[in-house]
Amino acid sequence: MGPAVNSHGPGIGVSASLELLPIEILTRILSLIRTHDLTRAAQACKALSDACDRVIGTLTHLDLKNVGANLDDFTFSKLSKKLGPNLKSLDVDCWHLSEDSLKNLPKGLEELALCGCDLHTSRIISNVIDSTRGSLRRFAWSGFGCTPSAGAFERLLFNSPNLTSFRIDSLIQNIDVNVVVRAMADLCPFVNDLSAFDLTMETFSYIKQRGTQLKKLRHKRTLGSSMGITDASLVTITLMCPSLEELNLVDECFLPTGVENFLTDTGLLVLAERAATLRKLKLKLARPEVAELCSEVAVMELASLCGKLTHVELINFKRLSDPPAYELIQRCPRLVEVDFSYSSITDATLELLSEHCKGIRTVRVKGCRLLTSRGLRALELCGSLEVLNAGSASGFSDSVISTICSGNPNLKILVLSFAPLTDNALKHISMCHHMQGLAIHECNRITNVGLNVIAKGCPQLRFVSFSYCERITDAGVIALAEGCSQLMKVQLDGCKLLSNPCVRALCQKAPRLRYLSMNQCPKLSDDVFQHLLDGASLRFIVLGSPKLSTENTMAFHLKRQLVELLIDGKRFVASTVISGKK
Repeated sequence: MGPAVNSHGPGIGVSASLELLPIEILTRILSLIRTHDLTRAAQACKALSDACDRVIGTLTHLDLKNVGANLDDFTFSKLSKKLGPNLKSLDVDCWHLSEDSLKNLPKGLEELALCGCDLHTSRIISNVIDSTRGSLRRFAWSGFGCTPSAGAFERLLFNSPNLTSFRIDSLIQNIDVNVVVRAMADLCPFVNDLSAFDLTMETFSYIKQRGTQLKKLRHKRTLGSSMGITDASLVTITLMCPSLEELNLVDECFLPTGVENFLTDTGLLVLAERAATLRKLKLKLARPEVAELCSEVAVMELASLCGKLTHVELINFKRLSDPPAYELIQRCPRLVEVDFSYSSITDATLELLSEHCKGIRTVRVKGCRLLTSRGLRALELCGSLEVLNAGSASGFSDSVISTICSGNPNLKILVLSFAPLTDNALKHISMCHHMQGLAIHECNRITNVGLNVIAKGCPQLRFVSFSYCERITDAGVIALAEGCSQLMKVQLDGCKLLSNPCVRALCQKAPRLRYLSMNQCPKLSDDVFQHLLDGASLRFIVLGSPKLSTENTMAFHLKRQLVELLIDGKRFVASTVISGKK
């Protein structure tokens, strides 16, 4: 039989054929594709449009975090009208949405996560209150530079008495997050999941007094006045949370004076004795010096008493060596994730991990200098590894990469640096077709040949970094842009041969690109700003070149004031430049 001939003109025959199919069949087919691809399918013909509407109307969860500039007020309003009463959970990137966009939220939402609220005010929260009318059980807010008032969050909490999860992961201007969290303790008695920045010890004491018992706690310190990871903080948390299941503490502020600012065996032993229910534990210290008074014995006791752990991250624990790592691995056979970054573990730990923890999915050993190729090769036996971060770890070579990738074909994230890798290593990595994040730093033997292979083999890449791989040129990056259209974050710092054409390709071929870093790229010229205007989803740009003029930088900034722009490591602010000229 010869090829079918469409006598009705382009597209009409296809549309007519689809319209002959029962709507139930089209709906079933479309329900299998990714939600954010439904919009494209709906534009093909009326039959697909109707089927897409039916699919959207049945959704219970919708994730719109990675849509980029395609999610504007008009699109969101049109989509909201099609969402049915079944929708209970919604994640939205608000960066391209106005304050009033959330007036169109579907009724009855129980879970709402708003990210990209970089320049939003209290008005958007008021619209959330009006739309949800007390139905929220989980609420999350993230954004930097946003200016909502503490009162707006308090009104949200007052109108959401059944809230069980509250996450306010933002550095919000002009308000003290401690005030908001204390209001949460007063108004929402059922909250058991809290995530926040820079809370004080006094706030945690207040939460305890109000009777709030958390099962999940995530806290990050960036200010010296807030609560760090110390003996006192662990004692307070364990008293406040007798049934703690998840503890995630990140400390980015190092205060060198006073024993009270350090973590010792006392704190770890208290945690071990009082938190036997823990399943996820992350302690990221500001520097290894903070844990100088923590011995191997305390970590071993933690492993011995917390046998339900599935996720363990002990970062910057300089005395974490093989014996306590052995104890964790043997006492916690259901481990899914481990992070021993900047520790003193050796090959023996990775060999034991690969042998005993067959469910392991994530391994991070960043900065572990005692590792060799023997231990890294053992990771082949994991079989189901999805994330491997071994930046600055020693022992890597092309053959080691080949071994790891062949044994773990579902690898999704790989981070390496300072390794003598060649394009052959990238050929092995390209066999992991589910790869979403790839960072190969300071590997000077990597060339365009390797980038072309990655572009063909890893089309799902969202994050890529080839910083300080000085032999790659525009042609290699252009191949990446053309082969990996889902790219959202690209880092190419110190790639001295790159120039404007690769920026043009990234902005035109990767419509979801949010973050572009090309510091110390001397061949970039002022024309780069014209290409950057094509990047509708760009949110953060880092550039560095002697050829970039203040005038053209300012002209771009005035056109794209919402974009965070760093030039030579300094945040570009037009008002500062203008005042400087005066």
